[in-house]
Amino acid sequence: MKKAFITIMACLMAVVALTLTACDDGINGTYYPTNEEMKTNLENNGYTVEVCDDLNYHEFFETFSSIVDGTLIKAVKGNDYIYFVRVTESWRCDTVYKVLNEKCMNYDTLVKIENDEKFGNIVYCGTTKAIRAAGINVVKVSV
Repeated sequence: MKKAFITIMACLMAVVALTLTACDDGINGTYYPTNEEMKTNLENNGYTVEVCDDLNYHEFFETFSSIVDGTLIKAVKGNDYIYFVRVTESWRCDTVYKVLNEKCMNYDTLVKIENDEKFGNIVYCGTTKAIRAAGINVVKVSV
């Protein structure tokens, strides 16, 4: 009787462990890699990556009338691409969002995040494949 109880308990624990492991993706939450980590992820996935620390001189952002502090990571592989911009001033996110919306073509995702405690000020657009290759993990919550 003792062996049967131990066997049943072991099986139940294995099922619980597998269930929790399968649900892990939602537990980790939203994650945006650092610029260096994102660059490495994209290069490891075969993307051609460009990092621009002066947005005023990049072809997408040359229309800014004043200096914008931020970094752009641009990565392309075939028809898949991502433009990921971090800016220091949150009020610049609107302008960057408008520029990407106007100039990017055939994107699956366009996101603007302002004043996030963990990730700062972020605007990005791109294809689903490139966003995943960059290591971005966004947990969608239904309300």
